Amino acid sequence: MQVNTVSMKLGVRIEKAEAKGNTIVMSGYAGTMPCETIVTAEEAANLFKLCFKPAIVKLVLKAFFRRKQQA
Repeated sequence: MQVNTVSMKLGVRIEKAEAKGNTIVMSGYAGTMPCETIVTAEEAANLFKLCFKPAIVKLVLKAFFRRKQQA
């Protein structure tokens, strides 16, 4: 995943996700720095609604069944 801001572009890699209380806690790396992203249940529900469009669902489903490229 990539986060683009006015001042920089930052690659983000999520390695672990877990439910803690009423939040989803995702741990990984932002660039080379360890980071933690915390999303409330309400924010996750809103994100799900925003992404529940046919083109996005199709893209995600294709990603599940796509074979990884051989190097």
